[in-house]
Amino acid sequence: MVVDFFLKNMVCICYFALVTLYKETKLFCFKQQFVYFLMRELENMTQKGKRCFAAVFAAAAGLFFAGGIWLCVSWLLPDTLTLTEGEAQSIQLRLPVTAKVEEETAAVLEITSQAALPVEATSVFSFTAEPVSAGTAKVTFYLFDSLPIKTVEANVLPQKELVAVGKTVGVTMDTDGLLVLGTGSVITSSGQAEYPCKDVLQAGDLLLAANGIALENKEQLTELIADGQGKEITFSVDRNGTEKEICVTPVFSGADQGYKIGAWIRDSIQGIGTVTYYDPQTNAFGALGHGVYDVDTGDLMVIKGGRLTSSVVTEVKKGVAGEPGELTGSLDLSTTLGKISSNTEWGIYGEGEQSELFAGESYPVAAESQIHEGEAEIISCVDGDVPKHYQIMIQDVNVYSKDKSKALQIEITDEALLQKTGGIVQGMSGSPIVQDGKIIGALTHVLVNDPTRGYGISIQTMLAVQQQNAA
Repeated sequence: MVVDFFLKNMVCICYFALVTLYKETKLFCFKQQFVYFLMRELENMTQKGKRCFAAVFAAAAGLFFAGGIWLCVSWLLPDTLTLTEGEAQSIQLRLPVTAKVEEETAAVLEITSQAALPVEATSVFSFTAEPVSAGTAKVTFYLFDSLPIKTVEANVLPQKELVAVGKTVGVTMDTDGLLVLGTGSVITSSGQAEYPCKDVLQAGDLLLAANGIALENKEQLTELIADGQGKEITFSVDRNGTEKEICVTPVFSGADQGYKIGAWIRDSIQGIGTVTYYDPQTNAFGALGHGVYDVDTGDLMVIKGGRLTSSVVTEVKKGVAGEPGELTGSLDLSTTLGKISSNTEWGIYGEGEQSELFAGESYPVAAESQIHEGEAEIISCVDGDVPKHYQIMIQDVNVYSKDKSKALQIEITDEALLQKTGGIVQGMSGSPIVQDGKIIGALTHVLVNDPTRGYGISIQTMLAVQQQNAA
């Protein structure tokens, strides 16, 4: 009787799991038939068969449950650790895990695990990370001090001071190849619509070369198409990181009196943003705190290079709930303040060319463990070209957030800034955040429904990304 009760309940649980995971109506009959089949088989089984079936079912359920716990714990653990040389950091997790440094990287980092500490009726498992020297270490997390769950990279950065810039600049970047935004029709001389690129090119494709000739800009592609006089063109295309060859035959456009391939192409992008920091020792800079994404495809732009130019803020559109504001500025394209070498999820990075234009006050770099809730300042330029300090409140700190550009939750409290901009507006991304006399991060995002609040990234994350891209 007990075995029967157990098995029938497990069948019901399976049914509800199927209903939850696969809600499509067309599968409903299948789910019912599956349950009826199991019930009939159970009725016909001997007691020995039922016991065997129950044992197998229990073992499978146990494995499934254990696997779920393993995946959950792995997901909750940080993907990377960023530390400062000589700055011990206590890391606390509400998970039954310990951490150990791989032997080959022990010269970079030492870790001391501590027993669980009771905090508000829960247990906090903590360990102390003591960076010995700058470099990269491998750290493995263990469940219950025995089962390896996850190995992550720990970046130990040297102690340094950075100039907190806060200056608004022009940002121009060239795509690595020509970016396809979409495809459309070409109207021939007879008025017929033809689609030479339909189901051939896709939005997000990067055109690297045409007939073996590397493509630098849209004008070059236009000339190659015109010179071909309608002959088939073989493109080298990067699609989601995989390079392939694709052939397109141009069509003569009656309206333009020339050959077209029926595709919208982009080769560069321009805008304004804020420089977060400048390192006088290496000439390196970091800006924005988040990546630059194509407005049409939504993809992170793959670039071959770019530059920072002088910019002056000429107008501010105030932000209101549901409609983010923005800074409008004039760009001086005749000047180059620095060269952009990488566009990443966590900011843009490069090397400054005119250090005097990155003038500002230098601040020690804060360890992530030193960032705390409470008062802080952002340095931002919302009028002309002179950065100013504005008061903010850090409401929450989660340096192990999966989205590193949202590690800090902040609120603008400065009345002058609220009067001028309504809070955080587009163009302020990258404004450095200073707390307790140290640079701790940069402003990254605004909450659309509340422009007085937004997010920030830690300075340690930006420095680690810069180091990785420089290597």
